Amino acid sequence: MHRLLLIYSGYGRISLQKILLKDKKGMINLKLGAYYYDGWYEYRGNWRRRLLEEFDCRQPVWGWLGNSVENMEKQIDYAAKGGLSFFAFDWYYPEGGGEERGNNRCIDRYLQSRNAGLLEFCLLICNHQGAFIYYDTWKDACRRWMRFLTNEHALKVDGKPVIIFFSAYNIVEYLGGREKARECFDYLRDECVKAGLPGCFIMGCMGGQRGANGGTSLEKEQVWRDVGEKLYLDGFDAITGYNYHRTKTTYPDGSFSYLLPFDELAKDHELVWEGHCRFGKLPYMPCLTGGWDNRPNENPEKPEGFSCHSPDITPISLYKHILRCGEFQKQYKDKVLEDLAIIYAWNENGEGGFICPTKGFHNDGLLMACERAVEEINAEKQK
Repeated sequence: MHRLLLIYSGYGRISLQKILLKDKKGMINLKLGAYYYDGWYEYRGNWRRRLLEEFDCRQPVWGWLGNSVENMEKQIDYAAKGGLSFFAFDWYYPEGGGEERGNNRCIDRYLQSRNAGLLEFCLLICNHQGAFIYYDTWKDACRRWMRFLTNEHALKVDGKPVIIFFSAYNIVEYLGGREKARECFDYLRDECVKAGLPGCFIMGCMGGQRGANGGTSLEKEQVWRDVGEKLYLDGFDAITGYNYHRTKTTYPDGSFSYLLPFDELAKDHELVWEGHCRFGKLPYMPCLTGGWDNRPNENPEKPEGFSCHSPDITPISLYKHILRCGEFQKQYKDKVLEDLAIIYAWNENGEGGFICPTKGFHNDGLLMACERAVEEINAEKQK
């Protein structure tokens, strides 16, 4: 009984918070989402000895396995209390068009959760690493997506359910080029119209333009313009990203380092925001970072596979990063996408990009930093 009362009280607080943060003048408040990776449904695939032994502090408070509705309900509750408004669930097309992959089941667990209404959701189509979608399999993929796009909790822009492609370049290439990609995108939009929706809002992820030291560069203005023009002509409605981590940082004397302070990683992301909004043609949804430290997945004996890692992330540094996103949205209010933003990630614990509460790594500090920052940004918009 006591536990039920606590849960009820928590939901009541969330509902009241959302009511209080509605803008009385019609402004849209920051809606911060997070990418959700479901590689934790069984002990296989992404699991590495280093993760379980050397980096066990990253273990979520509900344990490594998150393959139950009960666990999903806990995660929804944590996320909503932490200031998040939606999850973008990673979704992989099953090779050969067969049964759904195991790491797609998280979406059904979300839909079966009694507290699903606390968060909206959308799909991130992970069209890479063998999960490619071709022209001949597009309609089958659309058929699989429609039950999600028509769900009452689907994240929408202008009334249209949102769908994001992990690689904007790959989806166009594997569909057969620009004309066929536009044909396929229009087919999906038409299917949504047939279902009573005004269409489908299609976003593509793009990376940052790198400078000589591996960081993001704004110097090549035309490159940013070309990226925006290409995605516009390919038929996308907006641009976003998954993450913008570096492989390594190279210095003028030829030396290099794999250690990157989190503040520099955050700055890389913020420069990408600026590049797309200053020079791009399409609306942009800012992609924030919750860190990058992929050492659990790297082989210490094969440095050619290394990437920069930023283990020094703190709740304060993340809090400041999110506040800068709020300032950025004010500065580029005509180019950002309806005050939407997304963070990498809720639970990429293996890659070191996560804000979910853990048993050791800052515990719930990163999530509480999100809550505080979102509250401050939205409170500022009430003035």
